Amino acid sequence: MRQFSPLITLLVLLLWVKPHWGQSGNQSDITAPNPVNIMPPQRDAATGADIAGPAAGGVDRAAYGAQLQQSSNGGAIALMEEYQAFEFCNFLELERCGPVPTATEIVETLGQSWQMTGQKSAFIYIVNLPTEIQIVAVFPGERGDPIDLETAIVRLTVATQSPREIEDLVRQFRRGVTNPRQSQAFLRTAQQLSAFLIEPLMPELAARDIDHLLFSLDEGLRLLPMGVLHDGEQFLIEQYGVSLIPSFGLVDIGYNNLRNANLLAMGASKFETQPNLEAVPLELAFISRLGWPSQVWQNEGFTVENFTAANQEQTFGIIHLATHAAFVSTAEGESYLQFSDRPLTLPELREIVRALGWTEQDRPSVELLILSACQTAVGDRQSELGFAGLAVQLGVKAALASLWAVSDVGTLALMSEYYQLLNENPNKPQALRQAQLNLLRGEVRLGGDHLVLSNGEIIPLTEALQAQGDLDLRHPSIWAGFQLVGDWH
Repeated sequence: MRQFSPLITLLVLLLWVKPHWGQSGNQSDITAPNPVNIMPPQRDAATGADIAGPAAGGVDRAAYGAQLQQSSNGGAIALMEEYQAFEFCNFLELERCGPVPTATEIVETLGQSWQMTGQKSAFIYIVNLPTEIQIVAVFPGERGDPIDLETAIVRLTVATQSPREIEDLVRQFRRGVTNPRQSQAFLRTAQQLSAFLIEPLMPELAARDIDHLLFSLDEGLRLLPMGVLHDGEQFLIEQYGVSLIPSFGLVDIGYNNLRNANLLAMGASKFETQPNLEAVPLELAFISRLGWPSQVWQNEGFTVENFTAANQEQTFGIIHLATHAAFVSTAEGESYLQFSDRPLTLPELREIVRALGWTEQDRPSVELLILSACQTAVGDRQSELGFAGLAVQLGVKAALASLWAVSDVGTLALMSEYYQLLNENPNKPQALRQAQLNLLRGEVRLGGDHLVLSNGEIIPLTEALQAQGDLDLRHPSIWAGFQLVGDWH
């Protein structure tokens, strides 16, 4: 995997005031950041000399914000890339790092991606500063034209009262959208967040015929499901595909066709100390019969040892783990994946994948890792970095996981629809977007004792799953929590 080294509660009354935004001038790419003052260097314990790599100290956010506001467009991109790389590389203890990509390299890569996939993507940084939000969008150059950073980069500012204003809106939104009994009550907050974070950019996105949005989000925003932002008429996902990446430089974008992948499907339905996942056998059976050469391990066979051995013997392009997992808001070492024999912490899993060679550049990458029954705590920097950095820390190109606990039947519906679509069109984010839209639009539905997919295929439900009661698959609490992190092809 390619890696780069790092150098208010909102008072809502009966009336709500729409935020002000303005576009900064297109500045020349001459003002470079000085990250030495912001990202502290790592020091050799014996000599005290500065050395390359992640640092133990924290980032001076005040200095970072001030320098970001003063930088040119190209300089701001370099600074944001360095900040994100420092945050993730330091927290995830990544060992191999190199220079961050330049604005020109990002524009070039977006253009190459457009040519390769036919999908035009915009890369969007959102930074939450003391009195404003900065939105910096990078667009691919027009085909055949020389790169012009003056037109390829759009920079906007949105006035806020404080960073806490936005962070508390995110918490309020999360509380509402994860509760299916609240029906549409969460939409007000979704519209408020949309006005701050994406509406200022919408005219540019429309004018440039953008298909897909890649977000690199700031601290406090990384666990926000951007696709559920709402403009009063539509969810953002109804207009654009949406993906999350830690930074442009921390994503492996080499393309391999998922049709040629091997599949490792593992999971458990019975647990001693956690709720059972009755849909897991149906989930694993469905995805393993779609045509990918597959190995399936269930229940007692779903052990850490078998996971390690299977990956030692064979290279898998898709790894699907249907089990409990958590990115918790206490110590990062307590984040875990639950195997049948024991919980495996993320630091332990990182050691396993390093031993397997997943992080080595000359080894074929795992194209897609799916965790189909996990939850992520909100409001904590460690859980944010653990989730948003999932693909980076495990050496996989992309990871699909959930931001909150989704019902057993809801997970079965989303995952079955996703794999069905992925089998037809092996584009990871396009398949996820269409699966989520199919649930939202009622094209995937429950029929008493069975689940009906959008293509008419019927999956019979066990009595235990039928007993879970009526479930509205159209509600975002079911489909919106699933987030693709990493490579967007």
